[in-house]
Amino acid sequence: MVTRKNVAGGRKAPPKSDANSSGVGYGRPPNHTRFQQGTSGNPGGRPKKSRNAKTIIRRVLDSTVTVREGARTRTVSKLEGIILRQVEGALKGDAKAALAALRMMAQVGLLDANEITEDGPQLSATERAIVDEMFEKHATRRRRK
Repeated sequence: MVTRKNVAGGRKAPPKSDANSSGVGYGRPPNHTRFQQGTSGNPGGRPKKSRNAKTIIRRVLDSTVTVREGARTRTVSKLEGIILRQVEGALKGDAKAALAALRMMAQVGLLDANEITEDGPQLSATERAIVDEMFEKHATRRRRK
């Protein structure tokens, strides 16, 4: 029996029939039905320069607002203004604002145990008990609703 070696390093040579010379087959449509070069496959797709919700929110929160602190006014980003108002409300005794401020601090990692012991302020046992009580009170209110 006579064996023929494949020409291209172990791969079979493509068939040389005229009907299959255009490479039509699975994943290779005929040339006249393929997308033209430079034409999008989705012409009705997302318009250029359209923004998604995340971009819009980021843009709004990065814009500036004037904040009064005593007799002085200064310009800060809206995000910074929101945080300032939450902290001010917490200092005035608003429990919801205090809880929101504590939650924000926890989300950015300011309440991690390692970080507090290294360079942050230490909470006394009574202060820690107050914070724990606020969290517990808020959790029970949420469960009731």
